[in-house]
Amino acid sequence: MPFLLDDLADLLSSGGVTTTTYKGFLPELPDDALLLSETGGLPPVHAMSGSAGNAVEERPSVQVMRRSPVYNRARAEMNVIVKLLDGFGDRSINGTRYLWIAAKQSPFPLPTDASGRFLQVCNFDIAKALSTSTST
Repeated sequence: MPFLLDDLADLLSSGGVTTTTYKGFLPELPDDALLLSETGGLPPVHAMSGSAGNAVEERPSVQVMRRSPVYNRARAEMNVIVKLLDGFGDRSINGTRYLWIAAKQSPFPLPTDASGRFLQVCNFDIAKALSTSTST
């Protein structure tokens, strides 16, 4: 069963992002790479009963980081990624219903890494239907 980062990687790939994508961990090579990482998120939405175990919607958040030795390459692809994800709504990916995805801010640069490569980052909030007890 695919999980959140698998679903997002599939969405980006089908949208034309061809950079090697990693989920949760970014190795030293290749120089050009994309990292998808889960971040804090918001509390789940519960059904009317309000009792434990009745979540109907999850609210995870994800950080997308693009690394490249060329600043403009990292920035240009991050712009493509934001266009694909920000405003995405009510569609199923790999059997999980995504209600919406929204950028928390515009993409921004981080300091270069130890190898002098440029890093561009954007964070996204997500609302998705609870599909299984291990759906994140």
